[in-house]
Amino acid sequence: MEALLEDAYINSQVASYPVSMLEDHAIAVDATYYLHLQLDSQPSEPLLSALGGVTGIQSRIENDLNQWQANNVIPFFIFDGQNLKGQDEVNIRRAREGIAQTDRAWEQYFNGQADAAVQSFGENTNAFHPHNFYRLLQGILKERKLHFLVAPFNAAAQIASFDMTDSDQVGGVMGSVELLMYPINDCVIRSIDWETRTVRAVSKTHLLSVLNVADHTFVDLMLMAGTSFLPAFPALTDGNIIKNQPSNINDALNILRVARKDVTQVCITFVDTLKAQDPNWLDKYRKARMLVDHFTYIKENGEITVHNYDTLTQDNYEYLGLSLPPEMFHYLNTGLIGPRILNPITHAFTQAEASKKQTSASMEVLPTLDGTVSPEYRKLVTQQTPQIKEAALSLVVARLHRAFLHSTVTMGVWFDRDFKRKLWDFKNQGPYLEQWKSWRVSAEVVEKLFPDFVHGSIFSEVLALEKPEFVATTFSQKDKKVKNLSPDLIKSFSIWRFLHIRGYVDNKHELTNWGKALSQALTALQPTAKRYWKVPHLYESIIVALELIRFDLLNAKNKHEELRGLPMHGSEDDQLSLLLISRCACLLKLRHESYGYTGPLSKSLLAFRSLASEVRAADRDLVEAILASTFMAAQADRRKDANWELGNSLPFHFDPDVSLGIAVKTFFDEINPNDPEMAKKKKNFPSSYIPYATAFPEDLEIACEFFKAIYAGIKALPQRELSANDQAVWEKAAKYLEARA
Repeated sequence: MEALLEDAYINSQVASYPVSMLEDHAIAVDATYYLHLQLDSQPSEPLLSALGGVTGIQSRIENDLNQWQANNVIPFFIFDGQNLKGQDEVNIRRAREGIAQTDRAWEQYFNGQADAAVQSFGENTNAFHPHNFYRLLQGILKERKLHFLVAPFNAAAQIASFDMTDSDQVGGVMGSVELLMYPINDCVIRSIDWETRTVRAVSKTHLLSVLNVADHTFVDLMLMAGTSFLPAFPALTDGNIIKNQPSNINDALNILRVARKDVTQVCITFVDTLKAQDPNWLDKYRKARMLVDHFTYIKENGEITVHNYDTLTQDNYEYLGLSLPPEMFHYLNTGLIGPRILNPITHAFTQAEASKKQTSASMEVLPTLDGTVSPEYRKLVTQQTPQIKEAALSLVVARLHRAFLHSTVTMGVWFDRDFKRKLWDFKNQGPYLEQWKSWRVSAEVVEKLFPDFVHGSIFSEVLALEKPEFVATTFSQKDKKVKNLSPDLIKSFSIWRFLHIRGYVDNKHELTNWGKALSQALTALQPTAKRYWKVPHLYESIIVALELIRFDLLNAKNKHEELRGLPMHGSEDDQLSLLLISRCACLLKLRHESYGYTGPLSKSLLAFRSLASEVRAADRDLVEAILASTFMAAQADRRKDANWELGNSLPFHFDPDVSLGIAVKTFFDEINPNDPEMAKKKKNFPSSYIPYATAFPEDLEIACEFFKAIYAGIKALPQRELSANDQAVWEKAAKYLEARA
């Protein structure tokens, strides 16, 4: 596992202690590290990177937290906040290495080596970042009434601040070896074995002793060995220089000693290696060193502070980033918003920086699980979703200090390190803020016109806009400020504003053609949503589907036969119809027991999931920007402590894996039109292909009705919005499904 193999030498210095030493204490736990442990501690999720999700992590977390409780130890989870300078670059490097490994696994799978492929997939948990499970873990902690904290930046720095100040909140710290770089008192817990009641921990004092170095030098060694925000010193990854790979901190020490323990001198010594592999490494190191010396954390009184503030350099924005107002950190810490919308603002370039050629970007599009760079994916991330991200940035930056208005946000992509696009600057703010401002709705009007209105359902918000007498009451007025919005009204405001900015509603607050298609689709899906009310996110998945159609992505085009996993039986039209139906099913979730998935795979559908995930993430950025702007403009009732619940009740944080899409594709590929054995095949299918699915017949029905609902919306579109040829493909798919469902 990445987290346990960070440094073999440090891990060799781990000592064991009895769990009883932790009894009646709170332990500050790095949430990212903890999730790494959970993902890697059980071999039951080997297909994580092949599916884009897991089935059993929730039960594993629940079981583990039960053990903490049984042993009278309180976990105090600390989550990563915003990215540090350099973190995206390291994430991209590690993810690309993960893609290379999963490519080998896919090749084994294509060649019929199923067992070898499963093992290869299982060896690569790096491909799926633990941040994807933050909301799941936070939800579990909320239910258990366990306190947690979202750090301003990295969790390690925040955890170190507790130990550094001898905080009464915690009696120990648990996390990655990066904790050792910070001024902690002594031990870092690496793992806890509840069965043997053993704690494994490494002592910083012991490490300094065996390495025979001072703390200042130790930090340099850790940085040279590589961290989450600095690539390893290139010579340490060169097999011609360090024979035993991967290298460790002791190898870094041997190199540093040759240069009199001076990193700059080391870079001069290995200048040819640096030129060939990473010419800017020394500059990156200097910024990383300043990040460690001046880490940002939340004090116990709630103040956001910088360690060693008195010695900060005037160019601190080059390594710490631009300083956001404390209000934004509060929204981040309380779960109202996530860090994605804040990262590009913090790492925006000042006017002076923007005038120079930059080797980095304010934000990066990170690698996908499948690693496929198709023309449609390239167009999506470089031309289409940037429009949504621009809208999100415009809403937030407009509420900040004027200095931010004169910054420039740029975007880079993982597959082309030379690509840089200006994502936002003060010259191009768009109409988004005016669209946001145009809404004013009173609770009294909603209650009067819609007695059964369900705030945040999407269905109620869209259907309300079909009523002219309601639409007439939705406009803002200069003499009547919007203020003290309840959490329920904030949900509805956020959805209406989102629909307006994304073009489902026009400036008259009436539904556009796409808005009418959305209304038709939601109405068609309503009976299914009511029948299966325990299955969440159906309505928001309709919006995702329409967004993908608008971007020309949810269709039967771009088969990419080289990716395999396509329908195989029937005519060409049958195969295209099933491809479209299974892509729609990928937007929903297969309900599954807490066991690892065992069934067929499809790299083709995994590549489609990457497209859907990118669109969903961009839409989530916009929703969070709308929400943050609502609070920053003092429109929300802040007396209610419901930020986390409010943030998590809004759409687009749901990102399902492809298992239902694969199941639907596999099932219908074996079904003939008007098959007399349909009921029998449906009954026997799960045991043969997806034995741990808990409700496949229901999930299949939901997927079919979901497709029909999208088609109902498609039929409402005029040809200027969707061509006759594209509509014909949907019609053929509908007939295909009608003959088999």
